[in-house]
Amino acid sequence: MKRIVLILPFVLIGCSQTKPPVPVHPVSGQVMYNGKAAVGVQVYLYPTSAPMVPEIPANPHGVTGTDGRFQLTTYSPEDGAAEGGYQIVLLWPAQTSEEDEESNSDRLLGWYDAVRSKLTATVKPGDNVLPTIQIPAITRPPEVLVGVPGRN
Repeated sequence: MKRIVLILPFVLIGCSQTKPPVPVHPVSGQVMYNGKAAVGVQVYLYPTSAPMVPEIPANPHGVTGTDGRFQLTTYSPEDGAAEGGYQIVLLWPAQTSEEDEESNSDRLLGWYDAVRSKLTATVKPGDNVLPTIQIPAITRPPEVLVGVPGRN
């Protein structure tokens, strides 16, 4: 019984140590639609060669303001993203009245979802300002994909 009592404190000390969070770096950018600032676009970074969940709590994300600018969040508001490569995914919910909840429809009609977006970003140590994302006017949805993307 005395052996268990002596070992238990060392086991508890070893278990109480937590892994430090993955460091993040400030990331900002701007989204323009048909030459004008795009307000309310949800910007997501999906890791291609960067830490992903569960190493980080959520994929880096942000929302554009009135000037189309955004700053990304991973752990706390506007802290940035971990170093590495990402695919940029955009979702622009349809405008709704203040009483309505956020719409599920995408004003970009799916052109910049995880399957079709060709936008990429690389986050490096230090401040990262992404090139302005210029979206042309969208008038129709993309063609329906058949099969597995990237394999057909």
